[in-house]
Amino acid sequence: MSLHMVIPDAHAYPGDDFERFEMAGEFALKMRPDVIVAMGDWADMPSLCMYDYGKKVYEGRRYYKDCDASRTALDHFERPIREYNRGRGKNHKKGYRPRKVMLIGNHEHRIIKAIEGDSKLDGTISLDDLGYREYGWDVQPFLIPINIDGVYYNHYFVSGVMGNPISGENPSRSIVKKQMASCTAAHSHIMDAGNAAAPNGKMVYGLVGGCFFEHSMAFAEAVEHMYWRGVHLCHNVSDGEYDLDSWSMSRLRKEG
Repeated sequence: MSLHMVIPDAHAYPGDDFERFEMAGEFALKMRPDVIVAMGDWADMPSLCMYDYGKKVYEGRRYYKDCDASRTALDHFERPIREYNRGRGKNHKKGYRPRKVMLIGNHEHRIIKAIEGDSKLDGTISLDDLGYREYGWDVQPFLIPINIDGVYYNHYFVSGVMGNPISGENPSRSIVKKQMASCTAAHSHIMDAGNAAAPNGKMVYGLVGGCFFEHSMAFAEAVEHMYWRGVHLCHNVSDGEYDLDSWSMSRLRKEG
């Protein structure tokens, strides 16, 4: 059995204070998960937001600033673990080195879409600019689920020939009923957990993880009150089953 830490959409952006990333790193060091899964949209990438092209709000956005924000967030997350391991190394003791999996979300996928839309960018910009592999993360392609201890992780799961995200009033239950496997997603910034019985009688678990930021987003003013903000621990993960422990931002600051 293993312990998974799930970090939903963090949306690091230029001008962010990055405090929450260091808080997450400290929490990881305290709880020692075997696997840390960042669910995608770690980087916000506002410079590549096609919906804002030509608008006043787009002024001043720069690709390199977006990439710097991603790397700064990574550095803040790694800092507590790095300092701990440095001290352990000096005393010839084993450090803490979890498996780290970074899913690519639709915001990072903007880089791929930009290249597909303008071939001159091929070889000039790439996902590597965000620093994920450089900081030791196993990068998972956009919308390709990864199975870890029987749980499928994906930024979001799709349904139908159009490939639309599975949603609904109880999206976690909708996902597991369609996939018939334990699944964890993010993307919507809401939090929902549910389960269902598979045909073989085994219980499958669904989780839609919420988000890991506290700033307001102008486009979401009408729905932000629905967002859940924090991280999750999945204890005793084995063959798709686990015990869920959700940590809100306020709980992280008080107890983490």
